[in-house]
Amino acid sequence: MLVDNPSKFADKFSVNSPRLKNWDYSTSGIYFITICTLNHNHFFGKIIDGQIELSDKGIIAKEELLKTFVIRKNIKLHEFVIMPNHIHLLMEIVNTIDNFVETPRRDVSTTSNIHKPQIAIKSWKANSISSIINQIKSISTKRIRKTRLFFAWQPRFHDEVIKDQNRFFIIKQYIKNNPKNWEKDEYNQ
Repeated sequence: MLVDNPSKFADKFSVNSPRLKNWDYSTSGIYFITICTLNHNHFFGKIIDGQIELSDKGIIAKEELLKTFVIRKNIKLHEFVIMPNHIHLLMEIVNTIDNFVETPRRDVSTTSNIHKPQIAIKSWKANSISSIINQIKSISTKRIRKTRLFFAWQPRFHDEVIKDQNRFFIIKQYIKNNPKNWEKDEYNQ
């Protein structure tokens, strides 16, 4: 199915894609990912003395995040941190699995096209960063909502393709120090 205008969000607002043009997000590479909660709500816990104290929601998000890297043999987690209202991941797609087809089976939509989620679902590329992040968001949401607590993710996610070793180490250190630097963090609202 073709999308009439892929740069439209909810068929209303024009949105430029933040993704790197002409980059296949299912290829081997190292990626810095930031996933935020809806309206930057502090669902995952709080920072106390430079360390994250996870809430029940934060514990569930952490468990599902780590399960992803156990289940998927082709991805490697280099570093991560769960903050009160966002998650940072430094991850690597090690190789692609040719005959692997990922099918969304969960009943929680995390797509940005809330009026036509089937468009986004059909456009997922198996084993891509988008499908990996969608599954983390989806299963975390489903588990959290079973506790009858309100929870939602912000649509989309931020990514950066890491192109050199220097940038890799800068990002890795940034993630490690994120709780200590919470007071200055752009997501601390």
